[in-house]
Amino acid sequence: MKTEKNIAKSIDEFGLEDDTKLLTTLLFSEASKKPEFLHKDATAIACVITNRLTKPSRFGKSLRDIVFAPYQFSGVNSNEWQKAVSKKFTEKEKEIYEELYGIAHDALSKAIEDVTGGADHYFNPSLVMPKWAEKMTKVYSSGAHDFYAESIKV
Repeated sequence: MKTEKNIAKSIDEFGLEDDTKLLTTLLFSEASKKPEFLHKDATAIACVITNRLTKPSRFGKSLRDIVFAPYQFSGVNSNEWQKAVSKKFTEKEKEIYEELYGIAHDALSKAIEDVTGGADHYFNPSLVMPKWAEKMTKVYSSGAHDFYAESIKV
């Protein structure tokens, strides 16, 4: 559960003021860690974040605003989030974190192409079917998450 106290602890105590670390932590807590989905899913989630950064009046003026917006990312302050913040990984999780760090860096440096076709929302269809999806257009699937754009619905 996101609380101001937990968010402040994440930012201050663990050094998440660095945007690449913050995005990596979000990717670690949100992306599928199954080998067949990891890279594709994390890249697409990173694209959603960078797409949201281009719409500050809608989603927030900074990465921190976007990540910590209420009810946006269920992974924030989850067990996986806390694991990434504290860096208490298994050897395999450490490798995953390092791969995700590269994806986060490339996304924030604009070195990756938007594979989602402009998506600014996503969800795991095996867990939930949010009502908002009816008002948007599905533009991409990573196999683990479906991706939607709110401004494309015809």
